[in-house]
Amino acid sequence: MALIYLTQPICDKALPTNKRYDLRDTFVRGLFLRVEVSGRKTWYLSYRTPPPEKKLKNKKIISASLVNLAAARKIAKEYLAKLYLEGVDPATLMNPEKHTSTGVTLRELIDEYEPWVNSHQKSGTVTLRALRLFKEFLDLPVSSLSTEAIERWQMDNIGQIKRATINRRIAALQAVTSWGVKHGLLDEIPFKAPKLPQTDSRVVARFLTKEERARLMSALDEREKLQGADYLKPAVILSLNTGIRKGTLLGLKWEDVDFKLRSLNLRAEIMKGGKDAVIPLNKIAYKTLVNWQKFTGADTGFIFSAADGGRRNDITRPFMRVLEKAGVKNFTWHCLRHDFASQLAIEGVTLHIIQKLLCHGSIAMTQRYAHLSHNSLEEAVNMLRH
Repeated sequence: MALIYLTQPICDKALPTNKRYDLRDTFVRGLFLRVEVSGRKTWYLSYRTPPPEKKLKNKKIISASLVNLAAARKIAKEYLAKLYLEGVDPATLMNPEKHTSTGVTLRELIDEYEPWVNSHQKSGTVTLRALRLFKEFLDLPVSSLSTEAIERWQMDNIGQIKRATINRRIAALQAVTSWGVKHGLLDEIPFKAPKLPQTDSRVVARFLTKEERARLMSALDEREKLQGADYLKPAVILSLNTGIRKGTLLGLKWEDVDFKLRSLNLRAEIMKGGKDAVIPLNKIAYKTLVNWQKFTGADTGFIFSAADGGRRNDITRPFMRVLEKAGVKNFTWHCLRHDFASQLAIEGVTLHIIQKLLCHGSIAMTQRYAHLSHNSLEEAVNMLRH
């Protein structure tokens, strides 16, 4: 058994030979990668059982095709912590007998799914949170989840949560059961739930009137007079003029600003869709960033950083207080994004361009602004001369 400080490239490049071999990790004691003659790779944990036996055991953790090195180390550390702190034999935690294809519960399936989804999906934690909201199903065998039961859950939740949210949760449930079938934990997907029509998605995008915009900016100015200039006003102005999401805004760093080309480089890790994008800065957005940089004196780190220089968690509360003073109702931070797109549509910008500026994955997501583009549509049909 080779003793080596494992890295992900070493694990990926480990090739099969005419004899099975193991690569033992020096970072997490007991963790090793087993490479079979067939090329299959599996994570194992080597340890001694609690006293008085103290027997040496090698127990399979999970297939290396499901989790990467970092996730395997995390799992191994959790097992070893149970062993050394509580005297629990990891074998009892890994016992595959409880995971029969007919008896595995939804909770157990989600627990098995967790390492894989966290290492393969950027939004793994969101998916897991959505799955664990199926509280009435968690301790039931997955095989008992019939189509009728899922449809009842859908009907019970219509009106309580958005149809789009219901569809996303059902999609997550179908994904985890499909994964369970693929990896031998389930015999089949026991249900087939129809997708609900998203009739409640026809909500008109909320944007500011001229009067509301003036009151909002006045309230922001008044706030700065009372407590001094801070991040909120430039953050609002930048959002109104770029349409970026709140999470993207708070993740922006000065390195993402190209002052020469007057653009923002939106990194994949701060984007909802997980893809890089570049968007232009108009004169107002550019001037706002220039002035904010002069005020802060910073050229690295988060643009709207917290007091300790780290990433700011949220800006909702101070924004809602400003909205209240401005008398702007039924408005949220995300509505700044709607306002950006709506103003463009009103000015006759095509939906295709708006889609690109909003970084929408599909034009269907941009269609909510179509009703604001009547003038450009009329101009288009009037171009016909026959």
